[in-house]
Amino acid sequence: MKQFAAGGVVIKKERGIPKILLIKDSYGHWTWPKGHMEKKETLEETALREIAEETGQKKTEIVKKIGEQKYIFTLRGKKISKIVYIFLIKAQAREKLVVQASEIEKAKWFRAEEALEKIEYKGSRALLKKGIEAFKRKYC
Repeated sequence: MKQFAAGGVVIKKERGIPKILLIKDSYGHWTWPKGHMEKKETLEETALREIAEETGQKKTEIVKKIGEQKYIFTLRGKKISKIVYIFLIKAQAREKLVVQASEIEKAKWFRAEEALEKIEYKGSRALLKKGIEAFKRKYC
């Protein structure tokens, strides 16, 4: 069985400094907002919807796709192949964080160095770094 999801490296510029939005997921790991693709939804729509649902950030725009993560896991005895598409997302500087408590523990803005230290899942640090560098090239 295959599953598709999308999310994003959400970055805003605050006083000239890039700030990265990370969430602490229900497993207690820091990562970026992401989630399952719904029927008739594009990957871009999925990423923006999930970011809005999990963090309250609605004034966002996709800059570009920065990569994907592929992994296999077992759920109720079935092997599932999952692909998560990751986009670089630009956020507005002044939008309040609203955490979706049913799915995530917390959400927080970090400076680039802090975000790179906090992110935990395999392969995530390299994608996060790629997103930060692309953001800095375009907006800083």
